[in-house]
Amino acid sequence: MKIHKLILGLLILLTACQVDNYDEPNHTLTGTLKVKGSDENFVSEQPNAYRIKLLETSWSDNPEPQYFWGKADGTFRNTRLFAATYKVQPVEGAFFPVDAVETEIKGTKNIDFTVIPYLEFENVDITKSGNSLNVSYRLKRQQAGDKIIDTRVFISKNPSVGNNVFSSEISPMVDLQNISDEEILQTTFNESISNFESNSIYYVRIGARTDNAQKRYNFTKIVKIEM
Repeated sequence: MKIHKLILGLLILLTACQVDNYDEPNHTLTGTLKVKGSDENFVSEQPNAYRIKLLETSWSDNPEPQYFWGKADGTFRNTRLFAATYKVQPVEGAFFPVDAVETEIKGTKNIDFTVIPYLEFENVDITKSGNSLNVSYRLKRQQAGDKIIDTRVFISKNPSVGNNVFSSEISPMVDLQNISDEEILQTTFNESISNFESNSIYYVRIGARTDNAQKRYNFTKIVKIEM
């Protein structure tokens, strides 16, 4: 009886070892979000920029979604995927809905998406004047969406400046909730900002947002200013 139990235990152990002997996920998905009508990447911030949604359709008609975060420069990369067929879709960013792309991921697969941002910027001018900063810009959009609710000049000594990282005392915000979008889109916004520390480096970008579900901002690229 003891021998039988010993053999049974060894069989269970061998079976467990076989189950755990699967290859680690080592296939890669990369890509870029491009702004429609331009050669520019969709720029955002980290964290909380946008996510890439994956549905593995190889084995199920109703798969559980997987998500990973995209990068602030508009690129995304995931190096720990199983070889399979997936539906790939950017979601939860400051852009209009994007159709999913179904593709096989084996080795390295690159997929680029074209997105329409909720808001964009034009006539942007960020100019140093002595120990002050003059900022002017206009908002524009390719497609009407949710109400435009605010715009802000984000400034920080941290190069990751954005809605997550900024110095509130030198980052003026304009509340636009009670102004029509038509009037907003015809307005040139001007800010003169002072109270900077001398001999310091600051990072500046402009953001504006609509009343979208995630309250995500659209942003300009970051500008480095030496005071």
